[in-house]
Amino acid sequence: MIINLELNISKEDSDYMYEIIRRIIEECGPRMPCSSQEAQSAEIIKKELEKTCDDVALESFSCNPRAFLGYIKLDIILVLTSFLAFFLIPLNLTNYWGYLMTLISFSLNLISFLILWNEFFNYREFIDPLFKSKNSQNVVGRIYPKDEVKRILIFSGHHDSALEFNLLTRLKLGYPVLILLGISIMIIWLFTSLIIVLLILVNLFYYELFIVFILTLFIIGIPAFLGLFFFVSFGDKANTVPGAVDNLSAVAIVLAVGKILKKNKEIVPKNTEIRLISFGCEEAGLRGAFRYVSAHFNELKKYEAECVNMDAIQSKDYISIIDFEPSTRTKHSDVMVRKLTEAAKSANIKVNESALGGSGKIEKIIGQITGGTDATAFSKAGVKAANISAMDLKKMLQFYHQPTDTFDKIEKEALERVLKICIAYITNES
Repeated sequence: MIINLELNISKEDSDYMYEIIRRIIEECGPRMPCSSQEAQSAEIIKKELEKTCDDVALESFSCNPRAFLGYIKLDIILVLTSFLAFFLIPLNLTNYWGYLMTLISFSLNLISFLILWNEFFNYREFIDPLFKSKNSQNVVGRIYPKDEVKRILIFSGHHDSALEFNLLTRLKLGYPVLILLGISIMIIWLFTSLIIVLLILVNLFYYELFIVFILTLFIIGIPAFLGLFFFVSFGDKANTVPGAVDNLSAVAIVLAVGKILKKNKEIVPKNTEIRLISFGCEEAGLRGAFRYVSAHFNELKKYEAECVNMDAIQSKDYISIIDFEPSTRTKHSDVMVRKLTEAAKSANIKVNESALGGSGKIEKIIGQITGGTDATAFSKAGVKAANISAMDLKKMLQFYHQPTDTFDKIEKEALERVLKICIAYITNES
């Protein structure tokens, strides 16, 4: 049966995936979170799902889209001010001036680290209320079984595109180096400022012993601080990324799953509702996926939902089943990873099981700053999920989160192979 379905992924279905990507880019352009272009693309996706699904809805939500990367500028200001507070200690304006400046320096460092830890390494909306609230939307299509619904199977991607990462556009390989340098300086300075506070409390602190080290730390950090402050541009100037690979590639596959199921209703597993979802605001910290899981949590748990999320389908030869996401320390479902691997085997497609970013030594280090996928929102809530990515990391730096993320970057057959895995996953559940 799987072999027949492989053959049924016709040229028409294949062409459809590439054409819908081209169409959305041509009609909507870049689609940063909560933009009018993002909303326009959601309407196009909704109309496409209406052709194949029993029920389709736009689920609106609000969030603070610029908080997720806007925190970086705030962090840089806090860290630079903490250095300034330390350098002002020799002024000795009051009897307690040294105590005050060291306490201020450490406090600013601690606040900056807490912001980074919560916003990026945990995707929590820690300082989001400081930023303007805007509206976005998830697009949800449902295909109902003939019989009673007892489980839910989700295939998902996201239709918003990233804000341009200026450092990637200009530095390429220098991007991870500068990011890791900036984070390292922040952590070293945090612990150094803590040691200084403890020493001054017991009258063992001598400014002269620390000034050379901290001044060196500051000078080394200047390139990273400047680069990070201009990590993304202000306002609409950052809305330059077409987002073909990240992530219209996945949206196209989600839509194609609907087309194939429309023509092959008999393969839908008994008692299983299929949901085809395109999330908004993934590039704003997975806000759309988190909103969806929160709104539907009870039914997702009741019906033992499984989410096959897809993100960045670019290469036909580098398809990976993501079992772990290092940035947020998110472990995905072992059951889902096994099922996806078996589905790939059924479809005669070679895949790897790996952490997001890769499993090599250098890749594991870079993986700490790769961010997360929408599958994270499900796995962190205890809903079974895993992610499929297909990115040639050697080519990634040339287009990822840049204006060059265009239609031509997607290799022919990349979409077809991941689509086959999705269909095999469904048929294996029958």
